Amino acid sequence: MKKKVFSSLIALFSINILLAQIVVFTPVKVEQGDVEQFLNVEMNYSKQIAQDAVNNGNLLGWALLQSTNPGPDDYNYMWVNAYPDINTAANNNMWWNNSEKVVGIKPDVLFSDSSKYKFDRSYTYQMKMTIPNTAPAGYVILNFATPDDVDAVAASSKKYVLPHFKKNMSDHGMVGWGMATKITPQGQDYSSIMFYDSYDSLANAMRHLAGEGVVKDLPLDKLEKVTWEMRPLMKVVAGTEAKQ
Repeated sequence: MKKKVFSSLIALFSINILLAQIVVFTPVKVEQGDVEQFLNVEMNYSKQIAQDAVNNGNLLGWALLQSTNPGPDDYNYMWVNAYPDINTAANNNMWWNNSEKVVGIKPDVLFSDSSKYKFDRSYTYQMKMTIPNTAPAGYVILNFATPDDVDAVAASSKKYVLPHFKKNMSDHGMVGWGMATKITPQGQDYSSIMFYDSYDSLANAMRHLAGEGVVKDLPLDKLEKVTWEMRPLMKVVAGTEAKQ
């Protein structure tokens, strides 16, 4: 993702992402006057179509995220799609084209307002480690970086961060955590790794960003140094459930 442009990753923050290997994020900018119609379509129709795709095994999960503090030119919403493997993600799996079958409305009619929105490219990540969600997430912090040694960061995170969070997260409202590496796009203008921190409330997520809560006692002197390029705080607006 571009370092100075809104972007992010998933964890299907409101469901168990343990089975998800590939996560695709697609940011979109919706002008204020179009938000009501956008949310009506996403929450009342897209969610149903995505749930059908999950139930039929064509998708592991779907979520809609909203930026809590976007600038005037930033992308303010994001779709997140989770897949079991690269083949499934790369198979042009446009599950939303089943809208007529699922909700009785043709795609070109249901999504006719999409021409009003500004779309970013999609960003694809591969999950490397997770702490599966212990409860539905209300907010998610997405932490992006481009360290010199991705493997070293992953190793120190697995050794120190993962067990520390597992032990202490329930005392601070953290409900899930994970790390992923970028598949595409790649290059000097794009972050190569992303960590996510899922929380039950806005207050607990903000405490995390303030260096309090579960991160306060991390052994920072033992961790591979990471300089965060962007740390957007996202609200979970809607999401699918596990396969029904």
